[in-house]
Amino acid sequence: MVVRTTSLNSLKKFLPKIHQPLPLTHRESQQLLDSITTSFRKNLDKEHPWEHHDEIIQQALMPQTKKPVPTTTVSSSSSPLDTLGQQRPTDRHLRAILSNPLFFHKGQQTLPPTPRDPFDVFDSAVSRGLMTPRRAAGFLAKVRSQISNTSDDDIRRDMAESKAGLRVVQWLRASGLENSQQFFSYPALFAALIPFMYAEGLEEVAWTWVARLAVREEADDVKEQHMFALSALLSAILGQTSTTYSGAKVSLDNSYKAVMRANDILPKNNLVAFKCLRYAWFRLSWPSTVFASERPKPSAPLFESYVDVGRPLGVHLDLAHLGLYHPLEPDHSEAVRYLHHTQDCKKFSASRRRRVICLALDTADRLKEVGDAKQLSWVEQFLLKMANELNFDIFNAPERDLITSTAPIHRLI
Repeated sequence: MVVRTTSLNSLKKFLPKIHQPLPLTHRESQQLLDSITTSFRKNLDKEHPWEHHDEIIQQALMPQTKKPVPTTTVSSSSSPLDTLGQQRPTDRHLRAILSNPLFFHKGQQTLPPTPRDPFDVFDSAVSRGLMTPRRAAGFLAKVRSQISNTSDDDIRRDMAESKAGLRVVQWLRASGLENSQQFFSYPALFAALIPFMYAEGLEEVAWTWVARLAVREEADDVKEQHMFALSALLSAILGQTSTTYSGAKVSLDNSYKAVMRANDILPKNNLVAFKCLRYAWFRLSWPSTVFASERPKPSAPLFESYVDVGRPLGVHLDLAHLGLYHPLEPDHSEAVRYLHHTQDCKKFSASRRRRVICLALDTADRLKEVGDAKQLSWVEQFLLKMANELNFDIFNAPERDLITSTAPIHRLI
């Protein structure tokens, strides 16, 4: 007897499908979508039946003139269909879902940016290796701008408590910029840093920088940059010692001490150091003479020591002028002698001519005090000659009023 085997086709219904069904056609996809939509709406209508369906339909189809006046105000732009749509159970159901706080997202509000703490910005830049001397100067300027006190003691105390100067110095040391002296390439940092260092008691660190710059050997192509950095450092120190934190002008005693200390530190045989010392000395010459009345009188010994520092610098005009402003024993002899040796003022620069005129006017005032009419007459003629040579016309003032005028010197030049 032969047993017939089962056909392979008859086993297909027992074998699982090993491949995905073929994609639906466009018609089949549309039919599936319609079926799902219809089923979804039927289930919603079943679970959320329409309320007063017949009344809503009648109101929607009723003529406008026969409709009752609603008790609540409805926007004129709303139509009966809109009102009908608002009553659909499906719409109310979806609106309830969307109004759920879990699905409610507020629009992104544009709030004013909160200013970051400059110390956080500084620390972040340091940790990321982005801090530079320029940015450190900006950090110090920002910290200083946030100190709004007007009292000098309060400003100094707030600057000291901020420790901003210490933070910058620590960064310079930790980054190696202090040892390599690379931060000297941005001298503007000194003007922002020195006031904080003096407030925090770190002025000795600044003087160690002066000593390092004084002995630094540079190639000829970078000597100018070296000189500019040292001059900027000394200028920042002198600016700090000649004014208060509130900007008031004080006695130049501390500034004279700073010049004398620089004279002791800077080597005499170094051209860069010599020029920087000369520039620092010049910086105090003008406020010590022309604007001396704006400050308290300095100490006589310190004044004399400052003058002695300038004698080897070849600043004869300034030394002659300083003699007139000695705190205890003003002397006009050197000023008169200098004016007698001054011949052609046309060759002078504008700043030098201005200084000579100031010297002549101050000399005339001193001669009036001591009653030396002969020398006073000569100085007056010197001023008239100088004015004629330079074609000055000082308010068309008469000759006899030129010396006795009380107008500020900057208006007479």
